[in-house]
Amino acid sequence: MKRYVLFVCLFLSSLAGVYAQSIAPFQKGDRIAFVGNSITCGGHYHSYIWLYYMTRFPDQRIDIFNEGVGGDVAEMIYQRLDKVFEHEPTVVTLSFGMNDVGYMDFRKPGADTIARNRVEKACRDYAFIEEVYKKYPEVRKILIGSSPYDETSRFNKVAFPGKNTPILEIVDFLNARARENQWGFVDFNRPMVAINQWEQAEDSMYTLCGKDRIHPSTDGHLVMAYLFLKAQGLAGKPVADIRIDGAGKKVTRSDNCRVSDLSVSSDNLTFTYEAKSLPYPIDTSYYDNEKHTQADALSVIPFMDEMNYEGLSVSGLSDGYYGLTIGGEFIGRFTARELERGINMALLQNTPQYKQAMKIRQMNEERWLKERKMREFYWVEYNLMRKTGMLWACNEAAVDTLRKYRPHDIFLQWNGDLWLQYMHKGIREDCVNEQQDLVNRIYEQNKPIPLRIEIKKFVETGRAPSPTDWKYSKCELIVHII
Repeated sequence: MKRYVLFVCLFLSSLAGVYAQSIAPFQKGDRIAFVGNSITCGGHYHSYIWLYYMTRFPDQRIDIFNEGVGGDVAEMIYQRLDKVFEHEPTVVTLSFGMNDVGYMDFRKPGADTIARNRVEKACRDYAFIEEVYKKYPEVRKILIGSSPYDETSRFNKVAFPGKNTPILEIVDFLNARARENQWGFVDFNRPMVAINQWEQAEDSMYTLCGKDRIHPSTDGHLVMAYLFLKAQGLAGKPVADIRIDGAGKKVTRSDNCRVSDLSVSSDNLTFTYEAKSLPYPIDTSYYDNEKHTQADALSVIPFMDEMNYEGLSVSGLSDGYYGLTIGGEFIGRFTARELERGINMALLQNTPQYKQAMKIRQMNEERWLKERKMREFYWVEYNLMRKTGMLWACNEAAVDTLRKYRPHDIFLQWNGDLWLQYMHKGIREDCVNEQQDLVNRIYEQNKPIPLRIEIKKFVETGRAPSPTDWKYSKCELIVHII
């Protein structure tokens, strides 16, 4: 067992009672708005959570909305809650703190006092958010403790020493408010700090928090999604778990799936596998010149064991090599002992079910990208147009306003073109419709396909078998799509 498994499991278990409140799993028909700052706006964690639900609960459609705006503090979030509730959500989350505690002030004398005043202001502004949230008693609420500012990695100089301490004060404040209101709560901060420090003991330049120490990279966002799903009680729920007693010619376990038409004769074993879920497709792609991929998170969290186990175990087989072929294509080879111990088919990225899940992931990623780009239109609206009295004007006067302020603001230089792209209401509506079309297609194509599994043995050749060695006197695992 890798060292991270014991570490993370023990650590998260120790925090579970103190830094997590019960979060009910999402239900069919839920509409969830994730409210936050740039970590939500440009981040993947809510998209990864949705992908889990898309693959694990293919018949229970939910809809998730990105309501993050870069640079937001609690006061600014309060000012735009009307747009959040236009989604008619059944669940709303809330995360803030990274921007509320400031940045450059941590380089000044009296930084602790300045930070304390900022925390107090953020908590006062939160009270207005809570007042709005309470106007919707039918909507479930989840407060999220912000991901950390990494002060311990040594990949460059720490720009804002001491910044994470006041962020933690806001995290603890939100935890207390959640307890008072009996709302859900999950802390991203402490577990991510602990993982960072654990890994930095071997690699001093390791971080989950991105190249600026603020915005988690894709592996950090999978860690955040994992923490959220774990808080929902979804750890240990398998994609499927099949156990077959070959000697007894019977199925002894079929969790979250249906196993039928089992036939055992000599060294030949066949059955039909009808899964209720798809495996979670892990992304190995790089984004925005990051040095990390989503898959890198698997070295620091037990995601595959706890959240993505598609087990197949066959006992009663004689010693020897066993092959795995799916849809007529050779997948891999295993020993009798490995098959008896059980293999996780979700680790095999060339299975039919994994390829199906990959298509779901790709469509979800395209949906995320469209949604994320349009969030920059809202950034310009809230950070420029509101202040200049042009909120939602989206006319030539607003264009002139952008032209006036853009040369002097690096963020307007970055986001101005996207505002120009989406300033026309019809373009925004088209973008929303495109996202909905992708979601509709996802929920049409995410239904598992029944698979026929046939197990046979390899022939003895005095060497490790090759895919051409199939003989019915030895054992091979062949999966055919019905």
